[in-house]
Amino acid sequence: MDDIAKLKSVVEELQGRLREEVQRRTELERRCHLLEKLAYRDPSTGLRTETYLHARVREEIDRSIRYPASATLLTLCAPPGADDSVPRLGVRLTGELRATDQVFTLSNHGLAILLVETPEDGAHRALERLQADIEQFIRGYGFTVTTFPVDANQAEDFLNLALERHEKVSTQLRPETTGTFTAARIH
Repeated sequence: MDDIAKLKSVVEELQGRLREEVQRRTELERRCHLLEKLAYRDPSTGLRTETYLHARVREEIDRSIRYPASATLLTLCAPPGADDSVPRLGVRLTGELRATDQVFTLSNHGLAILLVETPEDGAHRALERLQADIEQFIRGYGFTVTTFPVDANQAEDFLNLALERHEKVSTQLRPETTGTFTAARIH
């Protein structure tokens, strides 16, 4: 009988340790999930990060393929001297857009706006509607419009094209020599 009692005691001890391990693992998973969510937002501005933009674009393109719809990525580029205004503009635009649309930071001088279920002409209308808000923060900004599936039909190609266009406009706005900056557009 002593062997059975010892065995029972060892089993109870192992079950207790197992419960503790399960609790620790659950807490660790909760913290990891929280850290993952925090990584999607810039802690100083609250705007979504470029890293999250990549994940969100893939999700949106997959959804647009399953349920035929357009998706548009609008990027805004600020000229030199306006870098401090970009995050404030992003926060402002977040409040002005539909709940399904999202604003992301792109480096220290740009924003990306993911417009779900929005074709190219809808993106241009949204840009026209937001123009006064944008110009309150940034004068002489540049922008790009990239639409799925018109400009690209795969998530990676879509995002690469949008970022390439953004970089071209950004380069036009930030030449080596100083000068007058006007709204640039690549389309």
